[in-house]
Amino acid sequence: MQVLTRTEMQAADRRAIEELGIPSLELMESAGEGVAQAVSELRGDAAGPVVIVCGKGNNGGDGLVAARLLAAEAVPVQVWLAAEPEELTGDAGVNWQRLGEEGAGLPGAITIFPLGAEGVSPGPLAEAWREASVLVDALLGTGLTGAPREPGASLIAAMNLTGRPVVAVDIPSGVNADDGSVAGQAVLAAETVTMAFPKLGLLLHPGRTHCGAIRVVDIGIDERAVSARETELAVLDHRWAVLRLPDRPPEAHKGHFGRVTVVAGSAGMMGAGRLACYAAYRAGAGLVRFTTPQSLLAIAHAGSDEIMVTPLPDDGAGHFTPGPHEALEQVYAWADVVALGPGLGTAPATAAFFSEALVSDNEDMSLVVDADGLNLLAAQPELRDRWTGPVILTPHPGEAARLLHTATIPTGPARITAAGDLARDYRAIIVLKGAPTVIADGSGRVALCPLGNPGMGSGGSGDVLTGVIAALLGQGLAAFEAAALGVYLHALAGDLGACDLGEWSLMASDIAEYLPAAFGHLEAFPGHDVLMQGVWE
Repeated sequence: MQVLTRTEMQAADRRAIEELGIPSLELMESAGEGVAQAVSELRGDAAGPVVIVCGKGNNGGDGLVAARLLAAEAVPVQVWLAAEPEELTGDAGVNWQRLGEEGAGLPGAITIFPLGAEGVSPGPLAEAWREASVLVDALLGTGLTGAPREPGASLIAAMNLTGRPVVAVDIPSGVNADDGSVAGQAVLAAETVTMAFPKLGLLLHPGRTHCGAIRVVDIGIDERAVSARETELAVLDHRWAVLRLPDRPPEAHKGHFGRVTVVAGSAGMMGAGRLACYAAYRAGAGLVRFTTPQSLLAIAHAGSDEIMVTPLPDDGAGHFTPGPHEALEQVYAWADVVALGPGLGTAPATAAFFSEALVSDNEDMSLVVDADGLNLLAAQPELRDRWTGPVILTPHPGEAARLLHTATIPTGPARITAAGDLARDYRAIIVLKGAPTVIADGSGRVALCPLGNPGMGSGGSGDVLTGVIAALLGQGLAAFEAAALGVYLHALAGDLGACDLGEWSLMASDIAEYLPAAFGHLEAFPGHDVLMQGVWE
């Protein structure tokens, strides 16, 4: 699903109206219908009124449509108007007039509370709204830049003080639609109903933490209305993920599902390779081989019984040494995918070995480089010229900064740019881990993952991701799709694990254990366009 900036969404609106012939009032009606549906689902059987806080623009107009539609379903509605009625013009003015003309004849009572444009006191307003079943933030929308002015700032503060669930229209008031920044007060929503396409600011922190669940509503503007873009920016969702799950033909056997070898491990860091191997099996790989230093063979065998182990000569202290390695060449000839780097260490001998490990005569073999493999690559960037097949690099921000030879990786939209720079510099698919994780290639294609939680920030989580991505490559997915689907499944498994175990107690091995549940979640997906902050339900 494409992600748009404020300017891109405004252009899509204009094109839908002017070139595709969709009346603007029809777009607003569809938007209001989406808001009303979300409110009804969140409200359930609650008895309190729905409080709708409306500004004077199109965002407020969407709220007025929702008020009329909810009242038609016998829901009591309070409309609090943060403007003088005569300030409502265009489609918002039309829906204000319609609400006045039709409201008295609807089954649900509609009460209008004119607030005007003057300052208001948050405390008394919050008290007045505490009996509400749901509040609707239809105040500012995507046009905001900078901090909200009065009365908007006080209205936002009042909504946050009530303790009642808030449904935000398009974007929580106070959040910048382009970069997710919050300059002053911003609504803390339980759910955000965004129109046609997600806005970039919904997916970037700190704005992301204000959105709650994100529901994308089809209002009739499809991708025909989106102009050509230099960067193809998208967000991963359940529908996308379901369509890219690898096939599992009933007549298939282990040879159909890919041969993965994990070249990993060093003294004191063997768990990283074992986690990657185990995750690869959990993500559907047919055969998994752990290629490890000779002196650590017994520790490698202590992993899952399904994992094959191939030792390579080492220095006797648990570090790979440079070859030539006939055994490594044989493993590479066997493998469809090599995952290189978890727990590898950065000893001088290992650095020389790493240079050799990037080369294979098997032109069909794919490569995933993670952890110490990235640190070794950052110290020897010329090694990127040695690979011939598809390559995926999976850095966290510190590793990405080392690869780019910068002090830090920026936040916000600049982080997306950094992932694209890495992809071009290293001729690879980049998985820049974080919140959100960014997947980028060198052509301008970028995807963001909306799932995941802070509990996943623990040792070994990245090793599990490496194994998942390697398994999906082995099952035939193209590199970008394997990287993106691997990130999505990994994050979904982390969210499912956090639901049961809590974020504080979540470990990397738990993420691997919840991969079957993540696959099951996708297989059971009924098709709603809902991007959740946590787990889809």
